[in-house]
Amino acid sequence: MNAAVSPLDSGSVSAKRLALTNAASSASVRLTGEPTPATSPIEKVRKAVPRAQPREHGYRLGGQVLVGDTIVAFLAILAGLSIREGQRTGWGELVQFQPNLNTALLIWSAVGSIVFVWVMMMFRSYDVKSIYRMQQTIKDAGKSSILWAVGAWACVGLFGMGGFSPRIGALYCVGTLFTGIVGWRLLTFAYLLKPQVKHAVSARTIVVGWTGQATHLREVMQTDLGQLAEIIGCVPMPGGRFAERPPADVAVLGDYSALPQLVAECRAASVVLADVSCSSAEIHHLISYCQRELLNFQLIPQYFPALYSGLQVQTVSGVPLLGVSQLPLDRTLNRVIKRGIDIVGGVVGLAISAAIIPFFCALVYLESPGPVIFRQRRTSRAGRNFNIYKIRSMRLNAESGTGAVWCKQEDSRRLKVGAFMRKTNIDELPQFWNVLKGDMSIVGPRPERPELIAKFKHEIPNYNARHEVRAGLTGWAQINGLRGDTDLVKRIEADLFYLENWSLLLDFYCIFATLVKRKNAY
Repeated sequence: MNAAVSPLDSGSVSAKRLALTNAASSASVRLTGEPTPATSPIEKVRKAVPRAQPREHGYRLGGQVLVGDTIVAFLAILAGLSIREGQRTGWGELVQFQPNLNTALLIWSAVGSIVFVWVMMMFRSYDVKSIYRMQQTIKDAGKSSILWAVGAWACVGLFGMGGFSPRIGALYCVGTLFTGIVGWRLLTFAYLLKPQVKHAVSARTIVVGWTGQATHLREVMQTDLGQLAEIIGCVPMPGGRFAERPPADVAVLGDYSALPQLVAECRAASVVLADVSCSSAEIHHLISYCQRELLNFQLIPQYFPALYSGLQVQTVSGVPLLGVSQLPLDRTLNRVIKRGIDIVGGVVGLAISAAIIPFFCALVYLESPGPVIFRQRRTSRAGRNFNIYKIRSMRLNAESGTGAVWCKQEDSRRLKVGAFMRKTNIDELPQFWNVLKGDMSIVGPRPERPELIAKFKHEIPNYNARHEVRAGLTGWAQINGLRGDTDLVKRIEADLFYLENWSLLLDFYCIFATLVKRKNAY
C-alpha cells in the first residue's frame, strides 16, 4: 500500500462509522441507564478522567524515589558512623555536643548519601521499570553499599584524613545502608503496587494485527510488574485481516483506518505492530504517525525465532542494526565466574567420586565383563565435538543393531546395576573430568551425539542455538524431566530459557535440584 494513500491519513468512512456507532451507543446508555448490546468495544476501555502521559508519571515517581533514597542514605550513613563512634569512644561522649565530631559526621553523611545515590543511578535504579522490580532493587542496594564502602576507604587512604577516618565505620554503613534502603523500598513498593499508581505509569497499548507472540506479550504484561503497559485492544491489519485470531477477551476496537480516532478516544500512549506482513511503506507510515502524535511505537519482529533477550539494536555510523548481540554468558565476567566454578566443582566432584566410581565399575564388570568406562562422541559449544566419559550402564554393543537411539523406559539393553546408576546419575560421575578439561560445564544443555544433531537441526526449530554455551553435566531441561525419550521441542525451549536467563543462582539451583529430581531418569 502506498504511504500517500494510507488509511491513517484518509479521513475514512470507517472512522466516521465508528464515531456514529459510539454516539448511538452513548445515547442508548443515557436513555436506558444500561449498556445495550450495541455498545462498542471502545466504550469498554475508555476512561472517564483524562490522565497525563505515563512517561511523565514515571519520571515523577523515579524522582520521588531518588529523593527518598537520598534522605534514607543520609540517615543510614549517620547511624552507621554514630554506632561505630559510640563503640569506640563511649556513648556518653557521643551524646555530648562536640562540634568537630558532629560536623564530620554530618559532612560524611551528606556527601556519602549523594555518592551512594549516584552509584545507584549508575545501575539505573531509578528508571520506572527498575523501581517496580524489587529483586533487582535489593541487588543494586547491596552492590552500591559495598562500592560506597570501598570508595570511603579509598578517600581515607588517598587523602590521609586524620581527624575523622571511618575505616571500620564504613563497614557499619554497609549494613545500615543496605537495611535502610531495602526497608524504605519495601514501603515504596507497597505504594507503587496500588492500582491507581500503577495504572498511571502503565502505557495504554493498542496492538496492530495479532500473532501468537502478541498473546505471549499480553500474558507477560499481566504478570511481570516491571512491564508497565496494558493492552487495551487491537485492530486488524489493513484489509481487515488477522494473522491469528485474538483471544476472546481482547477487544477488537475497530478498523485499521480508525486507528487515529481510537488512539485519541482510548487515550492510548503506545502502539505495537504485531504483524509485519504489510508493506514497508505502510509500516513507515505507521511509524511516522506515531512520531507525529508522540506515541511510543514498537514492533514484534518475526525473523528472530529464538534468543529474544539478546535482541538489541546497534547503530553503526547512523545505520540501525537489529540482531542477537549479547546473552548473559557473552559477558567476559560471567564466563570467567562460571569457568571458575566449573574448575572448583570438577575438582571437588572427582575427589568425592574417587571412591564411588571404582565400586560401580566393579559391579558393571561382574554383571557384564568388558570395558567399564564408556566413551562416546558428543557436541558442545560452537559445535565442537569431544569424547564424553560415563560408567557403562548397558550391555556391550547395545546399539549394534539399531544405531544411535535414546534409552527408553524399561530398556532391555540396560544392565541391572545400570538402571540404578542412570536413576541416580552415578553413571555421569566420570564427566567431572570433561568439566575440568573444558569440554563441558557443570550446568548447561546436555550434549547430544553429532549424528542425531545432523537430523534434529533440520526438524526442530532453533535446535543449534543450544550450542551457544558449553554442554552441561546437568541442566534446566534435565531437572524439569526433559531428558531421554521426551518432547524434544520442549527440551530445546528449556535450553533456550537457560541461555537467556543464566545466573549463578540458576546454576546453583540446577545443581541442587539434580540431587532430588529424577523424573524420566532411565
